[in-house]
Amino acid sequence: MNSVKIIISPKSIMALIAFVLLVIFIYHTKDVILLLFASFVIASALYPTVDWMSKRMRRGLAVGIVYFLGILILSVLSVPFFAILIGQIREFIQDFPKYWAHVQFLITKGEILIESTGYIPDYSRAFSDLPSISKDIVSQSINLTVNIVAGIVMAFTLAILVLFLLLDKEEIKKGVLLLFPIHCREKTEFIIATISKKVGGYVRGELLLMFAVGVLTSIALAVAGIKFAFLLGLIAGLLEIVPIVGPILSAVPAIIVALADNPWLALYVVIIYFVIQRFENVLLTPLILGKFLELHPIIIITAVLTAGSVLGVFGVILSPAIAASIYVLVQELYLKKINSTENSDELQEASI
Repeated sequence: MNSVKIIISPKSIMALIAFVLLVIFIYHTKDVILLLFASFVIASALYPTVDWMSKRMRRGLAVGIVYFLGILILSVLSVPFFAILIGQIREFIQDFPKYWAHVQFLITKGEILIESTGYIPDYSRAFSDLPSISKDIVSQSINLTVNIVAGIVMAFTLAILVLFLLLDKEEIKKGVLLLFPIHCREKTEFIIATISKKVGGYVRGELLLMFAVGVLTSIALAVAGIKFAFLLGLIAGLLEIVPIVGPILSAVPAIIVALADNPWLALYVVIIYFVIQRFENVLLTPLILGKFLELHPIIIITAVLTAGSVLGVFGVILSPAIAASIYVLVQELYLKKINSTENSDELQEASI
């Protein structure tokens, strides 16, 4: 019987140890890596505008104008925006207990109607847990404040990183390419440019989708006579940034508000959200995002679930961009190589 001798070289052992250490390092610094990747994604969305302006003026001036216009637009929109928003939030918070009490009444009434079937759902425990949930919310207020401050600091850091990426685009690119062998630099530059184009286009398209969904939802709810139409439309637009589950979560407060007035009105709200999402999925998303991501929904869902379990909420928001980046890497470093090899083999066989 022939014996198989396996030889593991010291070089292979060192490579394995280096890979394990790299994985551990990435896991423990994932928050920093996510922040850097988010800054790259945002900068990629601004590169076309800044590059176009840089042909007509100094790059620093172009970046300054882009930042100034961004702050100006946000400031101008914020005054009426927050005035309406704060008013509706205050009214929503005041009236929400009434809406929730009415929903409980409808559920209790439904229990009475189905008693004859022998199946009576036990909602009492869920309702009895509400006081303890309220206490937990109050007890977590300090943590919420800390998280808000941390979010502000992160946003400021993100803005600074994006600023440097826009200002020193060529210098940073040259520095990154120096990490790779000379014969790999052209391919590396092409891959980075492709990823930047895809994720940058995704950001611009996603912002447009968020705006469209928010406006359509607000108008549809206002026409239906639903209270807090602007606030609910804003929630729908903001949650659009969360893939897959965001649109579903955005419908929940609107359904509760409508259910408090009329159960049939709640059904109408469900239809509104369903129609808007179908319109978005069938027309808007392929038109706006299709040419940038080119990813099957299964890939997006897998990316969302993986990012949610490993990277948290921030990772879920970035999951489509992460998936698009990984897809480009796999396509350029693996798929094109094996497909070109198979094609060359087929041509050789055909010639023989």
